[in-house]
Amino acid sequence: MLVRTQPPMTVLYSSRQARLADLPSMADSGTVARELYRYVADLDLLVCGPQYWFYHGVDGRPDTRFTLEVALPVQGKIPTALLPFFKQIPAFRCLSSRYEGPWEGIAQHYAQMMQHIEENQLKMNGIYAESFLHIDTDHPDNQITEIQIGLC
Repeated sequence: MLVRTQPPMTVLYSSRQARLADLPSMADSGTVARELYRYVADLDLLVCGPQYWFYHGVDGRPDTRFTLEVALPVQGKIPTALLPFFKQIPAFRCLSSRYEGPWEGIAQHYAQMMQHIEENQLKMNGIYAESFLHIDTDHPDNQITEIQIGLC
């Protein structure tokens, strides 16, 4: 685990309401990510990083509704008419940790990170993000996810 600053990034994103219980089916389908990649190709933009999922209002309970933003970092000329689908994510300080394996085990990794935060008296700022460095739904043991918990 590492405390670091995530650099700012311009993203194309899609926002929706979700529950933690919904995430496995959303992740397996890949529908949102496919749509974002299509837009990037149609707009002749450059994808400059992995897809991110930002969780706003999540509390760890499976049935609580929260806002999920699926985002792709991009570079290029953004058409003015499409500005509402883009935003600048400011730099943020976070506890970052790499999780390797199937997503079904990621909750235990979050618990370890929360324990680290408590033991080191770190203060969270409400940002929760995951960066999907390697997705392999056919062989989930090969998946690599970077978890970021925002810190003050």
